[in-house]
Amino acid sequence: MAACTEDCRPGNFCGADDTCHPFSCQNWYELANATYTAYKPSLPLTCNEMVSFNMEFPEVDNAAVVFGCMGYVGSLPPPPYQAFNRRCSRDDADLDSKFVCYEMANGTNFQPFVEEAERILIDPCDPEGMPSVPSFIYQVTISRE
Repeated sequence: MAACTEDCRPGNFCGADDTCHPFSCQNWYELANATYTAYKPSLPLTCNEMVSFNMEFPEVDNAAVVFGCMGYVGSLPPPPYQAFNRRCSRDDADLDSKFVCYEMANGTNFQPFVEEAERILIDPCDPEGMPSVPSFIYQVTISRE
């Protein structure tokens, strides 16, 4: 496992080159440990974007950005949330090393999400938890099958 010489900031990961990199599908695929990504330089990622989230990506059941006290995994949280709207995958018939990644598309309109977050009342967070007040939480979920 990589050991960066400095702690990576939130939103970054320590790459196989021992350097901090921002989380993105492309960066994770190319720069994370190949044990997790099965990176193959001959097989680039193909990414598809949507104007807004719909069930085009039914296998994604967690939101990318939530407003509240904690992130969610396993099901969509109660509103407000902004779901992933970009899917990247490697075109490969080798099902043992499938790579699929979800992220927010460049130019995503977060305004409706922010406006909904401003209107909603959320119970106070657990003072011992993180965050201590309702916050915008960008989720990075990594799984390997």
